[in-house]
Amino acid sequence: MFQKTKAMREFLYIHGLNSDATSRKYLNLKEYFQDKFEFNCLEWKNEDNISELLDQAELKLENEINPILFGDSTGANFAWQLRERRRQKGESSILILSSPLLDVSKRIAEFEFPRQLKTYLNKIEYPTDAMLIVPTNDELIEHAHLWENELENINLLKVEDTHRLPNFKDYLPEIERYISIKTNE
Repeated sequence: MFQKTKAMREFLYIHGLNSDATSRKYLNLKEYFQDKFEFNCLEWKNEDNISELLDQAELKLENEINPILFGDSTGANFAWQLRERRRQKGESSILILSSPLLDVSKRIAEFEFPRQLKTYLNKIEYPTDAMLIVPTNDELIEHAHLWENELENINLLKVEDTHRLPNFKDYLPEIERYISIKTNE
């Protein structure tokens, strides 16, 4: 009799504004981790109903044990919301956020943020239980409050980088270490 092989852990990437599944960071993650995870990208556009997309993602993850949720920029806010939905049901997730837009009032970008999207963003003042990759030279979001406050159970990777994280590949070993720690808890 054959034993069923253990399914791979789900890795859900949620991209930022004006991006998609061709995101450089998403492709870097897939290349680095190769066959270690089942990769998926929650793609969204400015005019989409984000609540419905999160409902669908939540449903797809319903039977997943401790999936990895990785959100970039605006997608970080959505990944946070998805993690919190799962938490309310007693389900755990590993959360990693890069250049996170946790509070739209912290935007310093000169271009207007899409009005419709604002209705889907939560204000997250004090994130907990996550890895945050925070660039010190972010030209779109002010992040100082993240390293100036004591945050509960946060692995803060403060990097000399800009919002798009051109040095993202350099952070992959730290991401791997964090996932490993959270997987073995």
